[in-house]
Amino acid sequence: MIVREAIVALSRRQRGDGGGDDEPESKPADAKPADVKPADVKPEESKPAEAKEKQDDTTPLPMKPGDAKKAEAKPAAQAPAPAPDLPRAKTETIAMPGGDLGRPPEMPQSVAPPPLAFGAVENPTHMPGPKDIPSGEPGDRAPAPGVVPRGDSRSLRKGNEFALIYRVGTYVISRFGSVGQRGQWRVVEYPTSSSASHSYAKECSRFVSEGFSDYRE
Repeated sequence: MIVREAIVALSRRQRGDGGGDDEPESKPADAKPADVKPADVKPEESKPAEAKEKQDDTTPLPMKPGDAKKAEAKPAAQAPAPAPDLPRAKTETIAMPGGDLGRPPEMPQSVAPPPLAFGAVENPTHMPGPKDIPSGEPGDRAPAPGVVPRGDSRSLRKGNEFALIYRVGTYVISRFGSVGQRGQWRVVEYPTSSSASHSYAKECSRFVSEGFSDYRE
């Protein structure tokens, strides 16, 4: 036994730095954490614990019998009230002038002259509007047209025949027949006053070409 202890002490002297027999081996001061063996490092046990704590936090708590009624009694969230309408700025408007725009002017109203003796001449000459043409037959007794005013109107004669032509707005009205009779009335409407004036001149030229001339007293 003593020999064994002497051998152990000798081997320690040979491995050590020359210190005492009983001094334990000291680790060098320059030892780094990297010198520690991987086997000495134990895995961290905090991660499973943290995960367990998070899992425990999400676990719903048991509801009491009165909690369900309280949840149903809570009113639903009300929708936000609409924003009030702001007053609009008032703008002044101009009223349109009265009357029918684009409506053609009214035709002049005419009244038939009093009846004259047979064979007499109208004075002044009766020139009714397109809606006031006297009714009757061409052979009815009536005075012949006399002198007419200047403008778009002409009273023509050719022997025992007469022709009265005049324009009222967009209408060209003519009367022709034998003296002493009503004769025949004709009313033609045109789209514009200019076209009616052109047709009036053309109608007068036609009668003149047939031998008619202006009536003179």
